[in-house]
Amino acid sequence: MAPPTPSAGPLAGVERDMHRIIQTLYELQVRVHSHEGGAESNEIIATTIKELVDQFQRLDSTATSVPATAALPREVIQYVEDGRNPDIYTREFVELVVKQNQFMNGKRRAFKRFRDVLAAQMEVSFPELMEEVGKIIEGTGGK
Repeated sequence: MAPPTPSAGPLAGVERDMHRIIQTLYELQVRVHSHEGGAESNEIIATTIKELVDQFQRLDSTATSVPATAALPREVIQYVEDGRNPDIYTREFVELVVKQNQFMNGKRRAFKRFRDVLAAQMEVSFPELMEEVGKIIEGTGGK
């Protein structure tokens, strides 16, 4: 699977640097795993580590030059720092919002039914207030 292409915009440089760092870390992992203990192998690993340090420095300078236009919620940052996938956070957040929306929609429907029942009872009990009750019902989105 090909790596995703960096997006355009202010974070493109940061994203590109991150992809390079990930690639270098992978190469370093492979080189350490196949380390033979010779001078040439040690030199290759040392060169890769120096390259990684340079990439981190480049990332730091690139990241500080990016304007902080997109503020991330503290919860997302904490989620990532805990080693969890931010996509899962997004999914859980959407599920929570849907649940809360359904709850509020149910409350709204219950209040509408209560309004209608109360209005009907008030019209029966207080026929002289029928006109005012009708105005209130219309003002609250009823009949």
